[in-house]
Amino acid sequence: MARRAEAGNRSAGGGVGRIARPLTNPALFEFWEEVFLGGNDTAVLHGGRSSSKTRDTACQLVRLVDHVGVGMRILCIRRFQNRIKDSVYTELKWAINHLGLSDKFEIQKNTIIHIETASEFIFYGTERNIDDIKGTSDVDILWVEEAEKLTEEQWVIIGPTIRKEDSLAILLFNPKFVTDYVWKNFVVNPPPHTVVRKINYSENPFLSQKALRDIAAMEERDPEMFEHVYGGVPLGDSELSIFKRRWLDACVDAHDVLGIDLAGRNVIGFDPADDGEDKCATADKINGVFIDAEDWSSGKDELVQNAKRVWAKANRIKGCVSYDTIGIGAFVGGYIDEQNETEGGDVEHYAFHAGGAVMDGDKPSDPQNDNSPLNKDEYLNLKSQAWANTARKAMLTFNAVTRGQSVKPEDILSFSSSMGAEKLDALFTELCVPWWVETEGKKRVVPKAKLKKDLGVKSHNLADAVIAADNIDLGGQRHYAGMLLSKRKRS
Repeated sequence: MARRAEAGNRSAGGGVGRIARPLTNPALFEFWEEVFLGGNDTAVLHGGRSSSKTRDTACQLVRLVDHVGVGMRILCIRRFQNRIKDSVYTELKWAINHLGLSDKFEIQKNTIIHIETASEFIFYGTERNIDDIKGTSDVDILWVEEAEKLTEEQWVIIGPTIRKEDSLAILLFNPKFVTDYVWKNFVVNPPPHTVVRKINYSENPFLSQKALRDIAAMEERDPEMFEHVYGGVPLGDSELSIFKRRWLDACVDAHDVLGIDLAGRNVIGFDPADDGEDKCATADKINGVFIDAEDWSSGKDELVQNAKRVWAKANRIKGCVSYDTIGIGAFVGGYIDEQNETEGGDVEHYAFHAGGAVMDGDKPSDPQNDNSPLNKDEYLNLKSQAWANTARKAMLTFNAVTRGQSVKPEDILSFSSSMGAEKLDALFTELCVPWWVETEGKKRVVPKAKLKKDLGVKSHNLADAVIAADNIDLGGQRHYAGMLLSKRKRS
């Protein structure tokens, strides 16, 4: 690790902060420091256009090569590369000049070489040069540009080029679809020793005023396309997606934005781990606002400890627990009762029967449209109804925040920004992955087995915890969110 550690010490910040105008993006200093010093195998930088991803990477690698003091080999690839200027070759040339290092590098027709160390940048296109890439050896750093176009078959071939102990893969891309291989396997489910960072134009200090005007014009003209192009939000694989990312982004601190005080009992949504690969997850809804969510690895034999952990949290906030009863979750209520008895608590608990019948089956599925299908005709089970309810609240909140439409307090979905951008992004990603499928002519949330098979996505535990917490009758208010859960009687 000495090679990258030494380089990282010099490249991540590089003393840039001491000058009036930074040479590289200050927003990414910590990211590059973690990449070079954190012992990671893979670095993923994704987001919308005009975010400085490519230029900052070019600068950091040029600086790294200049400081490391030993020969390195950096393989730069993208899908199509008909001409060398179509590659990051042009960006590297720009970075060398930008950093004032023109006398340190020899820019050849097809390679760029550091004069003192003989470090070299080499360039290939995956579509036509896959065999050449396969035969490339002694690679220290792999830079994949436009990684959203990378297929699993290509990665199986390209990945092994990074064999050295201290090697690193850097993947840059603008997300396209939630079904893309790189999105599924490096953002939704990143492998171990991977650092992931999202960055958008709003963190780019180098954008011109004209660029900012053009971006603002798209935001006004086509908000949905703006979110995809400049917000780095991947498109759902179909319009059947249950949640839209733009809805959820508008839900961050929505109660504050709208100036509406929310109310309700405190709830801990709990999704227990049901197999060895699964995780436990909780979502904390306090006074009508989601303030936290967390997941942790756990085996089925640890249910008692996990139930105690959730009980302690609920007892501390004087709240209740809403839990998924699928599999081993059926036992959670009993363990909470035991804790109440042994610890003298009074934590109420509600069982979410995901596969059970819908509530209020003879009422319209859309409370605002009496002509909408009845709940019993629209949804296959309670889980579908609950997901639809929370998604409806997200949409109504979005319309209120972005379009000024009126909304009832009980229809507001709000997530506190205090959760942090990383946690919110993970949570929103999970909520946006599932889509509607049809069974017996009724809507059903895509089964987790199909998610795993088609997308390689593990169980969306955080999302399930949110749904459990959000769909509970608290206080007897007769609104759509109520009466979706049944209280488990304590013995």
